[in-house]
Amino acid sequence: MSDSLLFEQRGPVGIITINKPKANQLSHDVFEGMRKYLDANEPDKNVRAIVITGAGDKIFCAGADLSSGFGEFGPVDFLKRGQDIWNKIEDYPKPVIAALGGHALGGGCELALACHVRFMKKGARIGLTETNLGIIPGYGGTLRLPRLIGRSRALDCIMFAKQYEAEEALAIGLIDRLCDEGKTLDDAIAYGEEIAKRPPLAIRAVLKIMSASASMSPEQHLKIEREELAKLFSTKDMMEGMTAFMQKRPAVFTGE
Repeated sequence: MSDSLLFEQRGPVGIITINKPKANQLSHDVFEGMRKYLDANEPDKNVRAIVITGAGDKIFCAGADLSSGFGEFGPVDFLKRGQDIWNKIEDYPKPVIAALGGHALGGGCELALACHVRFMKKGARIGLTETNLGIIPGYGGTLRLPRLIGRSRALDCIMFAKQYEAEEALAIGLIDRLCDEGKTLDDAIAYGEEIAKRPPLAIRAVLKIMSASASMSPEQHLKIEREELAKLFSTKDMMEGMTAFMQKRPAVFTGE
């Protein structure tokens, strides 16, 4: 495995770090490493949440590394690989938290958009800046940004390559938490630790339903909601939750 992507586990939280100074840019090695780490942690019951971050305190990720072209891949195949990994993150059955300890621009912004929750350092910037280079977002930015901030604001951002300061990004719903200098990763891990106390099967069901909701009719959405809830009625976690509620004690969920 290349050193361009690092992994460590802190309790119930797995941490994936893009490690490509100076700008933590995206490459084939990053995509392949991301896929392998996500695959390896999906069945691991000891990992309840994933945090994705970037090395250093300046740039979370500045997008694709195009300095050496697309390597053995053509541009369409290179972009498809990135799209597939970002889709995998969005559809992941465990919460994925972006810890943006620096600027998230271009493909880095698109990575953050694919995550379920976004923590960002005060003073950092986020945006889809591709039109400055005469191109457009290629890792799902035109799909996901309008879902979060609305179509017209997303158009304004993309057409003018606008970068939002963290405070404004929070105000418009582009990120979810503001963090003090040096605290972004710790805050994201703490959030993951809180998620780890929640019922894993219920969390998985919520992620599954809400990930698919954009492509479903309301009727389909409600049908899947009924089906997933019915499955949970027969789980040990449901019995533990109900029993703990009656006994007025914290529930201890095991994912069974």
